[in-house]
Amino acid sequence: MVRDGQGLELSDAGEGAVAALDFVRQEWLAFGNRFAPFIEAADKEEKCPMLPLVAAGLMLTMYSQESHAAAARYCARAKAMAAGATPREQAWLIGIESWIAGDLDRSAQAFEGIVAQWPRDLLAARLAQIHAFNRGDAEALLRIGAEIAAANDDRFVLAMHAFGLEECNRLDEAEALARRAVAIDRRDPWAHHAIAHCLEARGRMLEGVAFLESVADTWEGCNSFMYTHNWWHLALFLIDLDRTDEALALYDRRVWGVWKEFCEDQANAVSLLARLELRGVDVGSRWAELATYLKPRLHEHFSAFHDVHYLYGLARAGEASAVTEMLASLEDRAERAKPFERETWAGCTVPLAHGLAAHARGDSAEAARLLGQAMPHLRTLGGSIAQRALFGAIHLDALTRSGWNDAALALLQADERERPTVAATKRALAELYKRVGRTEQALAAEYQAEQLARRYRATATATATARTTPGTTPGTIGETA
Repeated sequence: MVRDGQGLELSDAGEGAVAALDFVRQEWLAFGNRFAPFIEAADKEEKCPMLPLVAAGLMLTMYSQESHAAAARYCARAKAMAAGATPREQAWLIGIESWIAGDLDRSAQAFEGIVAQWPRDLLAARLAQIHAFNRGDAEALLRIGAEIAAANDDRFVLAMHAFGLEECNRLDEAEALARRAVAIDRRDPWAHHAIAHCLEARGRMLEGVAFLESVADTWEGCNSFMYTHNWWHLALFLIDLDRTDEALALYDRRVWGVWKEFCEDQANAVSLLARLELRGVDVGSRWAELATYLKPRLHEHFSAFHDVHYLYGLARAGEASAVTEMLASLEDRAERAKPFERETWAGCTVPLAHGLAAHARGDSAEAARLLGQAMPHLRTLGGSIAQRALFGAIHLDALTRSGWNDAALALLQADERERPTVAATKRALAELYKRVGRTEQALAAEYQAEQLARRYRATATATATARTTPGTTPGTIGETA
């Protein structure tokens, strides 16, 4: 029996098929963008089912009508080659077929089962973690990472394990593992991503900017998602440092425009514009330009997480008819939800989408009510803690604007406890303290906010001076791609 570079058995695999699978494993785990040679090999393969199965997996992670149809074609080809398939390949077929059919629970079980039995199968682990991520199951994300970590001495595995730890709020362990991965290879974008999450969770924004800028030169060879998403993380740090002009420059030159048709890039763009607006930034005509790429997605519903981003982007662009159509489509999707996904679609997505639409049109009271219904179920939406924080921020804005002072104050105080270094949070606290007559606390919060702001302005000035001083290394913020 032929084996690949991980020692995994393959049925009917020639040397070319083994080489193609070894290549795509490295490229996928490294978040590279050179998939064309593998797709060409998968298109030509006539015996080994793993090539079209892996190609189908790649297509399914693109979350579009076209890629879903392509995945179905690859799956059909794999099934035609599966007469002598190994047990692992048969499990892959179940996982891919179930995913295409919309039975995501069965697909997730299939890929996690592969990891349990064949923990050297790192592509199955990647797909298993994607399923866990998409349903907000941090425990499964960590469980999968731990299983492959026990069976592999691999820097990719370190980063995959680290991200599961971070999403379970085991931040010290997560950061240590991710930094080990970077020490092995400073080009690992998933390790950079895990470190960014750890630093963001604790409000270590200056460290976040310094670290991401120090490795940003390595992202040029990444696929669109990791390229734009790591720049998105840098923009979040800049927003919290009151450097919103630089964050907006990153939107224009790094976050948006790399692959405008790609769902992940669209979600990054919506999220960043929304966060900038919540900090009082005028984003101009950017919503309208973004909306042209969101309109074709009204009825896709491959991912609830993506759907609510599309909806909010359309709403902020003033696309009222598209928003109405998408809300109706989301309600229909919720009615068709399988038992395992009803909380996601009915409990979270529908009220969240209606709340986001209300917020976009300025109906803060209705937004606060509807978003409040969705918040207890937000984890099931999928995405990371940092990504879901956007919806908490919009909810907080709606509460504040509609006069729900006690609820808003409780959320702000919790935010400050977790991330005490954000000047904007302290300013918002000061305003609320004034509103409820707590003058001394308001003055203290204002003072703390100003002290932080002065520190951050001084750091930004020093950094700008260093960039323009001969003999120093220039930074990367705002430079063209």
